[in-house]
Amino acid sequence: MSRIAIIADKQTCLPFSGIGIDAVICQTSGETGRVLRKLSEEGYEVIFVSESLAANCLEVIEDISEQKTSLTITIVPDFSREFSRVAGQRLRNLIKKAVGMELPE
Repeated sequence: MSRIAIIADKQTCLPFSGIGIDAVICQTSGETGRVLRKLSEEGYEVIFVSESLAANCLEVIEDISEQKTSLTITIVPDFSREFSRVAGQRLRNLIKKAVGMELPE
């Protein structure tokens, strides 16, 4: 069975933990970066990160994604909805890497 985790605030973690996903509650992006690295080393295959926490650690997310091809890190909306463009920025970065250039909007 795949190991799946979510890194988010308590409110966002609650529904995920209810279906058996390992929940890690974080308050800051710095803490999130450390937890991401730890979970990636522990063999998790899917990690969800809330947008508000992913906003300031996109570089860490992309670095881990490059190193661990068997790991999928997905940014999910959280209850704060303060950083609604973070997931879009991550997608643009992935497209730029795949295509070799930035596509016009």
